[in-house]
Amino acid sequence: MAKGLHSRTIVPALMLVVGTAAVKAAATSTLPQTSETTFWMVAAAILAVSLCVTIVALTRLNTLRLKTTAATHGLARMAQCLKAGEPSDWIATGVADVDDIARTLEEFEQRLRRKRTLLTRLNAELIRGAGVGGSTGFNNQLRAIIDALPVGVLIAEAPNGRILEGNTALETIRRGPVIYSEGVEAYRGWTAVHDNGEPVLQDEYPLARALAGEERPVLECRLQRGDGTWSWVNITGAPIRDEEGEIMAAIVAVTDINELRSAEEHRRMMNLELHHRVNNSLAMIQGIANITARTATDFACFRNSFSDRIQCLSRISTLLVKKSWAQTPMKELATAALASDTASLRDRIETSGDDVELRSEVALALGMALHELLSNAERHGALSTENGKVFLEWRVTDSEGHHLQIDWRERGGPPVAGPQRAGVGQYLMKSVLTRQFGGDIDIAFEPEGVRATITAEI
Repeated sequence: MAKGLHSRTIVPALMLVVGTAAVKAAATSTLPQTSETTFWMVAAAILAVSLCVTIVALTRLNTLRLKTTAATHGLARMAQCLKAGEPSDWIATGVADVDDIARTLEEFEQRLRRKRTLLTRLNAELIRGAGVGGSTGFNNQLRAIIDALPVGVLIAEAPNGRILEGNTALETIRRGPVIYSEGVEAYRGWTAVHDNGEPVLQDEYPLARALAGEERPVLECRLQRGDGTWSWVNITGAPIRDEEGEIMAAIVAVTDINELRSAEEHRRMMNLELHHRVNNSLAMIQGIANITARTATDFACFRNSFSDRIQCLSRISTLLVKKSWAQTPMKELATAALASDTASLRDRIETSGDDVELRSEVALALGMALHELLSNAERHGALSTENGKVFLEWRVTDSEGHHLQIDWRERGGPPVAGPQRAGVGQYLMKSVLTRQFGGDIDIAFEPEGVRATITAEI
């Protein structure tokens, strides 16, 4: 954040210095100097101001990136605290996806604490009730307690490890009956694998480790359920000792952590995707700034063109965020890309096409291409007159639904003649945007109006 504040302090200072230089240049230009000297002074001032505008845009994007990175680091620290059994001090960051994951983790930890409290009570009941009610050491009260627990419970006797009891919550987790193994060597009947895919060995299960004297063995693994599906579970065990301290049994609590694992994977994928999107956005802004500056005749021209394109990029990005950067309807994309402050212009743009869902990277590039066509139509084409109209149609061109064709037609505008050289919008579409949506743009300057055909991989 300090870097972001520092940048916001420096940029206005730079703009003030550049503005002062521009004023001095304008004042001294009235003195008897050569026209070439005046030209180079004005050009230098324009270039410096353009650089300041670009720095402001990049600084704001960098501030957003730093905020998201800080939130992600805070979430990682929170996960480490929870894993170590320490309380979390999470404070909302304002990054919605990260805050949602943090709330899920806190709720899971609170549920786990309640479950551990119940397990402590169960341990006390076992010590008091051992030997009561038959050879298994269970009485009716104890059975009621373990069946009321919201976590799966297994209890095995020492030293052989024969499983004495399991509760209904465990049957729900594994979607099948409890396997009453006769001893530790029979624990192989519980099919589970480690994070790396290696099978869990019989003596690696917390129940076996607790019987061997380990105080609080823990294992996270993927357990095969009775219906053949797999689920991530956390198994936490403890030995049960008699008054002399000898191990007479062992108990484990089995918790389904599929949701938690899914949240962690979602966070990891979100971080990777966010990094990718920020880099793409910065690259696109840099490309727009370079191309616009290369063709601008003066600073006012650069400012208007650059600002117009950045506003379009912002509208499309907002739409993609609302769609969680997943699939974006082509109809909504066209509405965002062709937005106009003038109602009469909006009424003269007709759109129609199939119900098509676009990937985020394709949607962003296609939206910018449509905006370039709209800008050209407003300045030189059909929308530069009172009666001109634009027709935008799209359709899927293959049975698999992988290729999209977009047709742009202008009618009722001034007579059209092909330009002597490609403008900045045409260069941006053909040289930058086509690579991102994996297609091509064919622009024809027909006498009755501009026609453009866009193909894209969706």
